[in-house]
Amino acid sequence: MKFLNILFLIPLLFCISCTDKTNLDQFPITNNGGGSGLGDVVYVQQSPTWNQFNQPQAVLIGREPLVYVCDTKNNRIVQLDISGVEIGALGIRNPTAIAQDYNYDLLAIGDSVLAVTNDTISVLYRIKLQPVQGFLSQASLLPLIGSDYPTPLTSRTRRFTGVAVYSNNTYLITRIGPFNTSSLDPDNAILNVTGINSVTNVTSLSGFQPTGNGIYSIANLSGITTFNNSTIDFIVTRNTPDFGFKIEWFVYDNLKGTFNPKFLPGENVTILDKQLGTPEGVCVDLNSNVFVVDNTLDSLFKYSSAGAYKPESFGGIGSGTNKLDGPMGVSFFNKVLYIADTKNNRIVRYKLSTDIQ
Repeated sequence: MKFLNILFLIPLLFCISCTDKTNLDQFPITNNGGGSGLGDVVYVQQSPTWNQFNQPQAVLIGREPLVYVCDTKNNRIVQLDISGVEIGALGIRNPTAIAQDYNYDLLAIGDSVLAVTNDTISVLYRIKLQPVQGFLSQASLLPLIGSDYPTPLTSRTRRFTGVAVYSNNTYLITRIGPFNTSSLDPDNAILNVTGINSVTNVTSLSGFQPTGNGIYSIANLSGITTFNNSTIDFIVTRNTPDFGFKIEWFVYDNLKGTFNPKFLPGENVTILDKQLGTPEGVCVDLNSNVFVVDNTLDSLFKYSSAGAYKPESFGGIGSGTNKLDGPMGVSFFNKVLYIADTKNNRIVRYKLSTDIQ
């Protein structure tokens, strides 16, 4: 396989904690996504499932397109073709999130242990694929930024939870931490980062609340996604166990220079009103439908671009058809939905019944 032979195929969107299980009764998922009749629009699980993983926490369909899986407990990122055949892998400690920029570089979050202090920190790594003709197993990890990077303060208790890329190849990193809520440099933050071989600029996005559960809150951030060929919108998920807005879609206001919620409380928008459990992974498709996997509801939730809940959402704990157990990641490509079904140690794929021929 030659990387450049597939390099300019279909441009693509991509994506990227457990409590007690939550009751699913508030979500009208028909027969756990299995449908009740031939006329139902439902997601249908595809065969085979991909079972060679150990608690995978993220899945990404790259721009080539190839499949990348954060095989978390096996301490590696796996590269597969679109049919699921493994091409290669690259070792990385505890990978939890992955994205791809518009130069086909991978950006992956993993851990690093500091030699002097023995502290474990989160690190965002760059993986350049073009110099190695696209073969992940021949690439190397280039550390870009650690979670203890001073912005302007330094803290080794911070952690990175998600990464997404804008079309100008700047990237957003979600960061959490347990202690510091300073208005100067809170642990909970969304960082806008530039730089290819090294970080050239880091800005903490302003206007957000590092604590609480309001519509501007960025406490307990668990995932983030951007939109294809855009430098404006992004969506984050929050896996707080408390009441709050757990899927937040922010739109950039060019006049004010601020990010504002696309949907506001009181507008009777399902994406805000439905109380999820602990959403982890989030992605969008070409029509700006939003897909979220919930780690404690063991489910995939779909919302329209208008924020309306879509009844083809599905789930429920288990390992059978249309069942999930602690899913952490989701990606979408060419009418196929890919889910990192973490506790079932697999990647599962789904198609809408209307897309099956």
